[in-house]
Formats: sequence, structure tokens, C-alpha cells
Amino acid sequence: MEPQSVHDESGDYSKYGITDVPKATVVTAFGKTKTFVWLSKKEWAFIILTTVNILAAIGLSISRLVTVITYKPDSPDVTFAILLIINAVFVAFYCYHGVLRERKYELYVLVLAVLVVLVYCAVEYSINVSGHNTVKLVRLILICILAPPNMVLAVFVARDFGELEFRIAGASEYLQHIYDQASIFSCWLKFDLQVTASFVVLALKDWTKVNVLEQVTLGVGIPYTFIWDVIGWFTLRREIKPAAWIFAFLGLSKPAYYVYKIVDVYTELTKDKTADIVTYCYLLAGALALLVWLILMIELVLVYRNFGKGLKERDFKVMSETSSLLTGRTRRYVFSE
Repeated sequence: MEPQSVHDESGDYSKYGITDVPKATVVTAFGKTKTFVWLSKKEWAFIILTTVNILAAIGLSISRLVTVITYKPDSPDVTFAILLIINAVFVAFYCYHGVLRERKYELYVLVLAVLVVLVYCAVEYSINVSGHNTVKLVRLILICILAPPNMVLAVFVARDFGELEFRIAGASEYLQHIYDQASIFSCWLKFDLQVTASFVVLALKDWTKVNVLEQVTLGVGIPYTFIWDVIGWFTLRREIKPAAWIFAFLGLSKPAYYVYKIVDVYTELTKDKTADIVTYCYLLAGALALLVWLILMIELVLVYRNFGKGLKERDFKVMSETSSLLTGRTRRYVFSE
């Protein structure tokens, strides 16, 4: 939650007669953002390595998707190729948005997402022996080589973040704590959308036989989650307490759907022991979606308690702090300009 000001705080030396110094940050529609000019070598290395990973994953997945759709459209490989592409897009967002906005928790989620893809590729290749091909082998080799250093570098880059947080919350320990909670909630909103999209895609095991319920789920489920997450972001951004209650109420439909689908699939699994890998991944994705929703609700309570305590005022530059904010979480005075 960065200041929405048309004036850039960093790199503004015009008052000293210096006009050609590159800006460290710029103000965008989403808040204050770092510029590529001021990225460190470590951050550039992380972005380049992640981009290579993403392009390789998307390229190989598209190649596999085209082949399977042409020769065997009812294969589970169609579902997993689409799943990999979706997750690659989210990883790209976490990478660029996480670095430019200094969202360390998004880089931690990126590590989790890359790890999930790595595990899937390894398990799928080891279990689905009959489906071995050159594309899958190359994909597995590349991710085993590139994923570990990518994850390690993400952690090191995230640990160096702090400049934008300082510009927003200042030296106030109190506001830094609130900002940290807001960042965690915002990160879980994005991860919720990613997990839900994956869950819905996994539900369509056979894309050649999509029934009415699955069509409704695909057409409504993902847009509903997107709108729900946008409401959550807007609630956090503006600190609107009634909107938080609406957000929580609308979110009750998500675990209900997850539980319904998990029970339905598990019931079929007890009757038919010959389930494929898609079914087990679907159950795992459902459990993960439930966990993410629960964590998101807990974080909602935490950020709700922080509404009206100074972060929004700081965001729009209408807060004046006393020196007591530098060392504690008491004696805070807010004045409107």
C-alpha cells in the first residue's frame, strides 16, 4: 500500500538543479514501484533466471498441449499442460510484481509454486511410464537444473527488501508491523486465485466431455474468485469495514464448493480404485485450496483490527506522526489536512 502521490520522493533532485538523475521509484496505478534502472545485480539475476524458467515451462507445455490435442484430446496431459501454463503465468507475476513492489511474501509464494511444479513433473514422469516422451524428459531435466537456484535466489532477494517499506511506513515500528500484515493478506489473495484456478482446471479431467455443471464451474468459478479477491484488495486498500464483512460472507461459498467436490471425487475413488494421477492431484489441490482460504480468513481478521490505525492515512499522506511512533505502538495522533 504505497503513497498515491504525483510527486516522486526518490531520485527527485530537480530542486538542486539536477534533472538527469534516474528515478529510483515511480508512482503507478497500483502504488509506488521501483524502476528497472535501480534494480540490484542480484535482482536482475533473479528476474533473468525466473524468466528463462517461465519461458521454458510455457514453451514446452504449449508444444505438448498442441501434440496431445491433435492426437489424443482426452488425455490427462491436456489438463496438466494447461495447469502448468496457468501456474507459470502466476510465477511471472510474483517475480516482476514482487521485485518491483518489494513484496517479499510474493517471492516466498513463488518458491512454493516452483516447488509444486517441480514435484509434479517428477511424480508425473515417474508414475506415468507409458506417457514418456522427449518433451516431458526435457521439461523434467530443465526444471531440476533451474528450479533449485531460482528458489534460493528468490529467498536471498526477498531478504534484502525494505526500502519501499521504509518509504511507506517510515521508521515507525508500529506502522511497519501493520504494513507487514497488509502485505501478507494481499499475497494470500493472489495465491487464492492461483489455487482456485488450478482446482477448477483439474476438475475437467476430460476436456472432450465437459458436462453442464463443469461448464458452469469453469465459467463462474474463476471469475467469481477473481471478483472476490478484487473486493478483498479494495477492502484492504481503503480500509472499509463493511466491505470486509461482505468479503467474508461471499467467501463462505468457496469452502462449501471445495468440500462438495472433494467428497464427490473421494466417493468415486472408493468405488473405482483405478484412478489416474489427475484425481490424486485434484484431491491435493482441494486440500490446499481449503488451507489457503482458512489462512486468508485469519489474515482478514488481523488486517481488520488494523483498520483506522494509520496505514491508510500514511498511504495518502494525511498522517502526522509524533516521535513516540519510532519506538512503540502507543501515543499515535492522526490529523487530517
